[in-house]
Amino acid sequence: MIRLSAALCATLAACSAQNSGADNDGYATIVEAPPYTPITRLGPDTYVPTVEDRRMRFAEALENQHLPMLRRLKRGEIGNFGGIEWRWTDGPENDGLGTVQGIAFFLRDPAASLARYTSDPLFRAGQADFSRSDQDRIVRDWAERIGPERAYPGFGNMSVPWLSIVMPRAGFDTLRKEQGWDIPANLLLRFEPRANPDLPPLAPDVAGQIRYFAQAELSSVPPPALASFDAIVLRDGCFFIDEQGEDDPLVLFPFEAGVWRDAQGHLAFRPRVSTDTRGFGRVGTRLQLGYRGQVNDPPAELTAACGEHPVVAVTSLDQAAGYGSDWFAVREYRDREGISSVEAMRRANACLLEQEQTMADNRLRGTRAHPTQCAKQYGIWGNPPVPPPPAPLPPEMQSVSATEPFRLPSPPKKLQPAQNGVCRFEERDPSERPKVLIATNRNSNMIFWADEGAALWDHPNGFIDEGMVLPGFRIVAEREGLPDLWIYPDRDGPIYLYSGPEIFECRQPGDW
Repeated sequence: MIRLSAALCATLAACSAQNSGADNDGYATIVEAPPYTPITRLGPDTYVPTVEDRRMRFAEALENQHLPMLRRLKRGEIGNFGGIEWRWTDGPENDGLGTVQGIAFFLRDPAASLARYTSDPLFRAGQADFSRSDQDRIVRDWAERIGPERAYPGFGNMSVPWLSIVMPRAGFDTLRKEQGWDIPANLLLRFEPRANPDLPPLAPDVAGQIRYFAQAELSSVPPPALASFDAIVLRDGCFFIDEQGEDDPLVLFPFEAGVWRDAQGHLAFRPRVSTDTRGFGRVGTRLQLGYRGQVNDPPAELTAACGEHPVVAVTSLDQAAGYGSDWFAVREYRDREGISSVEAMRRANACLLEQEQTMADNRLRGTRAHPTQCAKQYGIWGNPPVPPPPAPLPPEMQSVSATEPFRLPSPPKKLQPAQNGVCRFEERDPSERPKVLIATNRNSNMIFWADEGAALWDHPNGFIDEGMVLPGFRIVAEREGLPDLWIYPDRDGPIYLYSGPEIFECRQPGDW
């Protein structure tokens, strides 16, 4: 099912982007624009926690504070306990977070069940519709009923289970009423902000430049499975992917993206959630478009507005120049060359912008120049300019001949993490490990599983794994003979994760 947002005609002010203009009807044409500065800092963007993030951390601290009592309760009320839900009331308390109360759910005699373990007014008893013993079956059944592309189950240590709902709240409420669904009292619904945007698809001052802006529902195409790079351009008010050949496809945009005029006056893509301050790319620049899917039944309104063309749905609009973890490679380049961070960024940005300009000239002006290979020059995307030499063999192996190269076995990794407060490590049953996670490190007796895009990699010597713990990305350590560990950042700013024979901990760099 396709959700479409139409932009009505209006008088157009002069378009400020390079190689752009407007036709007599006021619609814009933008085929080229300068990219944003690719690398502005040698680290990930500063994470600014939302109120919901801060409330979640506060509740986790409360849970840890009362963990001995909660463990006794959980053990003593098997088949009766339905989990804890932390409910907030807005107010000035707790540094503006408001007041919080823990609702302890029980199937049988809630008040008496809770009273056996605590009289703390922080907790209040509630009537559960199922116990934690049955939560896996019940929650997954509800996810299937609502739709696996719209509802994703989640489980905590002591909390009630939840469903992350990736559809607008109003649409879900309508669907719930139509289906007559009675959601269990201790099944929490978490509506994803990206599915409930507070910004329009088109900013008011750009709507008149665009004939039609077509958007897919959040779940209409698969999540990004590969990286694909091309420019999205605006021709007579219609968005096209500027590919080779004469029959460029029209674009069906992801639901969470919108168009606005940036601080420099260029038309650009942005998230539609006002608290999400990430910057997407500009119209007329090369973008990382993620997964592309051919739309076999394009909307008649789009065809009527922009003509008969193929229509392609894309899942990402990030700028290609500087995309991914380029900043990490530039840090390594800085250290190899012994130069300052400022100089390292200057060189890398100059190379990346020159590379983009060459590709833009080839696309628009018919040149056939080979762009500079910045990835090779600076080690971007895991391509070191000089591969590290192999580790020497131990003396007892240097005289051994074999038909296949000898590789030192990796020693067992340390399985118990250091609890230093930089990361939070949560034990969970391996059955809770999401099937969509990717095995990123396979050495020795511990495997790391992570969301695609999480920064985890093997160290060249094969003995130590290192990476970044990024907000919003799941990292799960599979430990031989032990429960899984789910790893979360517990501080703001950049966090490194290390694991090896004598180390398993998160660290926060002092010199950033």
